[in-house]
Amino acid sequence: MSDRSSTWIRAFVAVNLPSEVKARVEDFQRGLKDSLRSDWVRWTPPEQIHLTVKFLGNIAADSVPDLGAALRHACAGVKAFELAAEGFGQFPEGTRPRILWVGMKGELDTLKRLVESVVRKTEAWGQTEDRPFHAHLTIGRVKTNHPRELRELSDALRLVKPTEFGQWRVTQVDLMQSTLSQAGAIHTGIAAFPLVA
Repeated sequence: MSDRSSTWIRAFVAVNLPSEVKARVEDFQRGLKDSLRSDWVRWTPPEQIHLTVKFLGNIAADSVPDLGAALRHACAGVKAFELAAEGFGQFPEGTRPRILWVGMKGELDTLKRLVESVVRKTEAWGQTEDRPFHAHLTIGRVKTNHPRELRELSDALRLVKPTEFGQWRVTQVDLMQSTLSQAGAIHTGIAAFPLVA
């Protein structure tokens, strides 16, 4: 019997950012790091910042061809569209932030159709998400639970000015593998699925 690591992979479906947009988000993230206590937030490594379409979790490695066919089918009915990374916020709003994010603008209705198509066509894989889809790029996760530190963090975040990071045309979605290691997760592309030109 083969071990679990050779038969299962941790996967997700994503829209990846062009390098120039990712570089601007990284600059913004670096500015936040400099203005906040470093032990309050676990920052997303810049190379891992992406727009999650669907988190799949652990899937059987031998199901990837069937999953790929489902993703190809999901993308076949959606036209390429424009997105822009813009703005900044936190989940939840208020004095106990957990997730720090960069927002999305542009053709969000088309993005929503893409997400719905992917979720529908891949329901045999992964987890069901109960929360409504909110397009964002996670740039940090708050580590501290201390009430005073959370208040200070919340006060500091209120001073952050919204920023525009750039616009791009989304022409594909990517099936990604997330490999957990002592240094953190490592994301690698498995396959890309084109949208309608």
